[in-house]
Amino acid sequence: MIDSGKLHMEFAPPDQKKPGAYVVRAYALSQGAAARLHPYQFDCWSELNPGSLLPRYIRASETDRNGNETSIVRYFGNRAEVQTTSKSATTGKSEVKDHTFEFSPVFDIFSAMLRIRSLPLLDGDQINLVIQPSDQPYLLQIRCLGRESHNGQNAIKLSAGMRKIDRETWELKPYKKLERDATLWLSDDYDRVPLEVRADIFLGDVRATLIQRKKL
Repeated sequence: MIDSGKLHMEFAPPDQKKPGAYVVRAYALSQGAAARLHPYQFDCWSELNPGSLLPRYIRASETDRNGNETSIVRYFGNRAEVQTTSKSATTGKSEVKDHTFEFSPVFDIFSAMLRIRSLPLLDGDQINLVIQPSDQPYLLQIRCLGRESHNGQNAIKLSAGMRKIDRETWELKPYKKLERDATLWLSDDYDRVPLEVRADIFLGDVRATLIQRKKL
């Protein structure tokens, strides 16, 4: 009902090149009335293997009224290593934590998007991916619900659920920020661009709708 924020993503931006890496960068922020209720900023830099499109490195930073949390994740053949620095807005104190999650393959959010995009996505298909976009590993569960017209475009309809993974026991735990599986639509064409995401989260009903896409 309100324009609460924006998200900008660039895959292989022409002004940010790194030899031997496929670069993705993104930023997001809340705005307007939503920013007064829940001030939020996010930015990240991801480097993928240009051949496999599996992640090598990501730096993700989130800032809200509680402070800032920055995670650096390095991905290896059998594990993901993360260092997270948290700074309290109240005390100004910083805390650094290091974790290792031994599993393979582990995706970041961008490599997961590219992997899902590359699959046939036939009606009823189910896709499970382990992702670690920042400090916490998750199981991402995707189900293809079929084809339909959405916002005037041919679209693939998917559901997306997430569960936390305990690093030590591998036990799956609820992801409380997501009340139920989200619904998303991809363009049913070669590009398979996300058109809209609808999610019932702890803040309420949130929808993210694509307003522009362009090839550079």
